[in-house]
Amino acid sequence: MLVAPSPLFEPVLWDGDGFKILDEISLPEKIEYIPVREVEQALDAVRQMKTRAFGQVLTFLYSGALLAERYQGKDSEPLGEQIARMTQQFCEARPTFDFSGLGADLLGLVRQTPPGAAGPGEWLAQQARGFAGRLTQARQARAKRAAELLPDAARVLTHCNVSGELVAVARHCWEMGKKISVIATETRPYLQGTRLTAWELSQAGVGVSLIPDCAIAQVMARGEVNAVIVGADRAAQNGDVINKVGTYPLALMAQAYGVPFYVLVQDPRSTARGMDITIEERPASELLLFQGQSLVNGDNIAVRYPAFDVTPAGLITRWVGFADTYTLESFRRTFQIEVEAQEEPADKNGKYLLVYGLPPKSHYGFLKTALAAEQAESILVPEMRPELWGARIVVRELLQRGAAPTLISDNMMGAIFAQGEIRKLYLFYDELSEQGLSAACGSLVAVRLARHHGVPIELQESERNKESPLDRDVSTFLGRRVMPSGVSVHPVEKEIIPWSLLKEDKAT
Repeated sequence: MLVAPSPLFEPVLWDGDGFKILDEISLPEKIEYIPVREVEQALDAVRQMKTRAFGQVLTFLYSGALLAERYQGKDSEPLGEQIARMTQQFCEARPTFDFSGLGADLLGLVRQTPPGAAGPGEWLAQQARGFAGRLTQARQARAKRAAELLPDAARVLTHCNVSGELVAVARHCWEMGKKISVIATETRPYLQGTRLTAWELSQAGVGVSLIPDCAIAQVMARGEVNAVIVGADRAAQNGDVINKVGTYPLALMAQAYGVPFYVLVQDPRSTARGMDITIEERPASELLLFQGQSLVNGDNIAVRYPAFDVTPAGLITRWVGFADTYTLESFRRTFQIEVEAQEEPADKNGKYLLVYGLPPKSHYGFLKTALAAEQAESILVPEMRPELWGARIVVRELLQRGAAPTLISDNMMGAIFAQGEIRKLYLFYDELSEQGLSAACGSLVAVRLARHHGVPIELQESERNKESPLDRDVSTFLGRRVMPSGVSVHPVEKEIIPWSLLKEDKAT
C-alpha cells in the first residue's frame, strides 16, 4: 500500500531566500505555512508552539542558514558570535529543547570553513541546509527500525505527536506485511494527539482511535495495546528521556501491564541524566483557554503546566536512534561518559493534596480543612476528561469555599508525583465490589502513580452527579467538535481498581 508522507514529517521547508514553517496550531482545519525572512519570525513561531518537535530542529538550522547567507564578512569569528546569540534566543524561547546542542553543531561548522571557500557565511548556509536534509533522511531509517520491533497486528499506543514519523512507521509495517492500528491520546492542552497524530494517521489510511489522556491504564489493562511508541525531545546519556508531559505515566503504566515501551531518540550529547534538564513551565492561559472560550468560570485559579516530564531509563524497552536500536546496556555503553551518580529521591513532603473523582458537596469543607491538617498549600485538581468534571465542577466548588485549587491537565499528574509535590491522594469512588472499587476513568493511573511514589491514598464515596457535561467523549472539547474525519472514539468506561492496589487503604 502506497502512503504519501505526512506534511508533518518535514514541517519546515527552505524556500528561496528564506523558509516556511507549517503552522501546526492551524491543523487540521487549514494547512498553512508561515513565511520566515527574519530570525525573529522563527522565534515567534517557536514561542507560540506553531512549530515543535522536529519542526524546531529544522527551524533552528534554517535560521542559522538565513543568518549565514546574509553575512558578507570574510572572518568567521563575528558569524560565530551571531550564531551564539541566536542560540541563546532559541534557548530562552523553549528552555527544555536542546537548542544549545544544535548551536554547538553550527559553531563547529563555522570553525571548519575551508580556506578556499567564498566565505564562512556561504559555507555555513550550505552546510546547515545539508544537515537538515540528512536528519530528515535519518528519520526514515529510524522509522523502519521502529517498524521492525513491532509484532504483526501491532496495536500501538502513542502520545502527543512525532512529526509524521508514526505514519512512516506504518508505511514500513505495511511493506513488511504487518498490520498496524493506533490508539492516540488526545494530549492536552494543545490536543496534538487529536489535531496532529490522529489526523495524519487517518489521512494516511491507518486505523486510529482517540482516548483521553487519563485512559492509558484502562486500555492497557484490557489488553488492547501490545506496544507503545513515543518520541523524545531530549535524551540523556544514562537513557532517561524528556518528552511531552504525560510520557512518564505512560511508561509507568506500560511497565505495570507488560507492554513494551519504545522511544524514538536522538543522540544525547553531553546531558548526563534527565534530572539535569530544566523543565519548561508554560503560561496558565494555554490550559485555561480553548479557542477563546474559558475552561473555568471564576477567578483566582492557580494552574500548573509543566510542558515536559522525565521518563527514567528503567521504564524503557528499546531506544530507537538514527544509527541503531539500543537496549539500556548498549545505549549506555555507546553514549555514557561517566558512571551514573546516585539520584537523590524526590522530597516526599509535597505541597498538594490530589483529588480524583467527584466529591459530594458536603465534602468540600472537609477538603479545605484537610489542607491545614495535612499542612499542604493547595488542592491539585486534574481536568478529568472527557466530561471535565475536575475543571467544571470540583474547581468551582473549591473556589466557592476559598479552598485554593490548582488545576492541571490529566497528563500532568505523573510529572508532579515525580517531583515529590503530592502529599496525599483523595480518591472518590462510585461502588465497591469483590474485585475492587469502581471509579472514574483516570482513577487507575492516579492510584498506580500514588503507589509507585509512596503517597498515601484516602478513599471516599463520590457524588452522584446530575449535571450534563458539555463533552461526553473526546470527539468534542467544551462542546466544540475537535476530532478529525476518519478517526474513531475509542470506548472508555469506569475503571475497576483492584483491591490488591488498595489493600493498605481498604478500611479507610
